[in-house]
Amino acid sequence: MKKLLIFAMVLCIALMSSTAMAQVLEIRLAHEEPGDIANSSVHAAAVVFKNIVETQSGGEMTVRIYPASALGNQRERMDQTLGDIIQVNVASIGGIAPFYPLINVVDLPFAFPNHSVFYEVFNGEFGQKLREDLLEKTGFRLLSVNAAGFYVLSNNERPIKTPDDMKGIRFRTMSVPSHIAMMRSLGASATPVPWDELYSALQMGVVGGQHNPIPIMAIGGLQEVQKYATLTNHMVGADWWVTSETFYQNLTDEQREIFNDALYAANLVANGTKLLADATEQGVQFLEEAGIEVYAPSIEELAAFRDIAVPAVMETIEEDLGQAGVDLANELLAAVENAQKALFSK
Repeated sequence: MKKLLIFAMVLCIALMSSTAMAQVLEIRLAHEEPGDIANSSVHAAAVVFKNIVETQSGGEMTVRIYPASALGNQRERMDQTLGDIIQVNVASIGGIAPFYPLINVVDLPFAFPNHSVFYEVFNGEFGQKLREDLLEKTGFRLLSVNAAGFYVLSNNERPIKTPDDMKGIRFRTMSVPSHIAMMRSLGASATPVPWDELYSALQMGVVGGQHNPIPIMAIGGLQEVQKYATLTNHMVGADWWVTSETFYQNLTDEQREIFNDALYAANLVANGTKLLADATEQGVQFLEEAGIEVYAPSIEELAAFRDIAVPAVMETIEEDLGQAGVDLANELLAAVENAQKALFSK
């Protein structure tokens, strides 16, 4: 009888433990940058997100981080996010575009003059409209947008000071129509290459140039396989944190509060860390120390690039996305203008 009682108690405890374990919510967070907080602002933000979620939930919510595309490429991770296999995915525009082509409008060349305006636009009315439309059309909830830095042009063939210098160079782009249209309008050959193949493509001469923010170049080690860089600042690279609406709505009120608080902190870390990297070890000096010849165009020289690229990209937006794309592009430009007035007008 005593043994039977002990067995019953053990069984009860086991069942209670099993139930408790079943109630632990695991959040899988995936991104493509290295799992190194010293070299990746995204990973640093992910670590902060994990710490806050697990601490505030008392262990009832856990976060498992999968860096370096461990769960697949951009498309694969987006598919897994929509299927609630991945709960938080840090994507690029190239990852979102197959599901939501209108996102390509955001990469209109020379649209953003600085980081302040970028954040004002995406934290304001324009950003909210974009979030609502993305959610309605795809089921993806946009959690935050972090600037990865302004794009520079780099290549192995010659210094680029004018659009004419672009002619004949094969530039790697993402499979984003606005990027491809910009390169072609400037006389370059646009060649889509996956991120994880870019280093070898530059090394082997499959492509001769690329465009990315300097911190992203550093993450990929691209400074090792490039000779020239031009500080055109023609686009703002961005990290897009997304989840599925299914996952988000299945959170309890308490879980959602913890989730959003952790996300807010991660957002601050991602933005601050990227800006710090751009200003210190992953800025212009970083390229120069790597032996790259860096050129800073004048206002007049930049205007020559802008006057060619913007009309070409707008034409592509109209061809690919119709009036909806044109309207969104104009709304973006209006939002940029309003942000500048709000931030800098006396």
